[in-house]
Amino acid sequence: MKARIARKRWLAAPLALALLLQSPIMPKAHAATSTVTIYKSTTYQAIWGFGASANHPVNELKTNYSAGVQAEILDKLFRSDDTNAGLSIVRLEINPYTSAQDAVQRTFMPADGVYDWNTDGHQRWFAQEAENRGMNQFYAVPWSPPGWMKDNGSPNNGGHLLPGNYDKFANYLKSYVDYYRNTLGFNIKWVSVQNEPDLATPYASAQYTNQEMDTVLAKAADAIHSLNQGVLVGAPEGSNRTASNNYMVNLSEATRNKLDFVSVHDYGAYTDVNHFGKPTLSTEVCDFQNPNDPTITDGLKWANMIAADLKRGERGWLYWWAVNPASNTTGEGLINLQPNDTYAVNKRLYALGQFSRYLRPGDTRVLASSSDSNLISVAGTNATGRASVVIINNSSSAITTTLSGLTMAKLSGRRTSATESLAKLADLTVTSGSVQVTLPGKSITSFSEF
Repeated sequence: MKARIARKRWLAAPLALALLLQSPIMPKAHAATSTVTIYKSTTYQAIWGFGASANHPVNELKTNYSAGVQAEILDKLFRSDDTNAGLSIVRLEINPYTSAQDAVQRTFMPADGVYDWNTDGHQRWFAQEAENRGMNQFYAVPWSPPGWMKDNGSPNNGGHLLPGNYDKFANYLKSYVDYYRNTLGFNIKWVSVQNEPDLATPYASAQYTNQEMDTVLAKAADAIHSLNQGVLVGAPEGSNRTASNNYMVNLSEATRNKLDFVSVHDYGAYTDVNHFGKPTLSTEVCDFQNPNDPTITDGLKWANMIAADLKRGERGWLYWWAVNPASNTTGEGLINLQPNDTYAVNKRLYALGQFSRYLRPGDTRVLASSSDSNLISVAGTNATGRASVVIINNSSSAITTTLSGLTMAKLSGRRTSATESLAKLADLTVTSGSVQVTLPGKSITSFSEF
């Protein structure tokens, strides 16, 4: 039928029908009445970055996977070209175990006065590979002091740091920072005193009362600051925002003044911790209670959380594990290791990459205002004034919007959706500071001027 209609070109109605049948059916877009406006002169916080934790799963990657697969995974995480995520922070664990307790997560101080720096090979390998791909910011935190420092004699099951070891623990953290920065060359920029000090868990953990936290935090801050290398000290890294806020409220003013930032975990309901006059960094969250969801639905969940945190003035955002162990079936990692030298990339990595690729360390968040409640926008400018914007379309329909407030001639972009993963878009020409863009339903699109 199409051939006959093509020959009878004078038959307008059949021709129109044929063209309609040959055209792809596109999702209906909203009318181009919505706007996203960038206001470069309205500035907020500096961006620190986006990332995930190393911890013990990277040992599995290091030992059980081929060099080729390792390179593919590391590229996906840290390179900032092609469809790679360009993560800019790695969170490292300051390991607490003796070699008899755990041969992988060994402490560099297995006994009082004994130093063994031939440890932490898995995280050092991961850190170096990240650096080789352009990532150079590290966050360090202990899940527990070494067992000999604690009242229960073990890194596990909670327990408290013994008062007689407060100064030793402060110097322990200082020694770690000094060695990793100045001997190994890893740029440790942030240190927290304790991961989730409100919990006692069967894995590495330590608990702190309010008074204990006040005393230990002050000593640790003094010790690390004495290095005079600009390393920022933060705490308490509570298991949720409520726990972090409770510790902060009960710190003395003198101790709070020694803090450089507040670290929080994004589990549970939101509690405001942005009222202490300190930068805030969300350092851990994941879906550990449910089977892994690799889809854009999960990716959008985290993208909206990141946007909300940034709009509250927070400096960055970290997921839990960079790589999920092959034996783990929950949503704890950005990339899932799988049997037989295989792996799977979750949409949440690409969602995080939509921020990490476009809001780089040192950028300044600026106001981005959307007239459509379905569109969530976050923008920033770099030192040259170039603007980048991340736009989340939470609607199931495509939305055409006018992006304005631009000052350069062109716009480049990438998108993550159900069918795209940091996919490169065609460059756009800016006219009189504006450009019209169509954003597919359930998508995250990032643009940058050039």
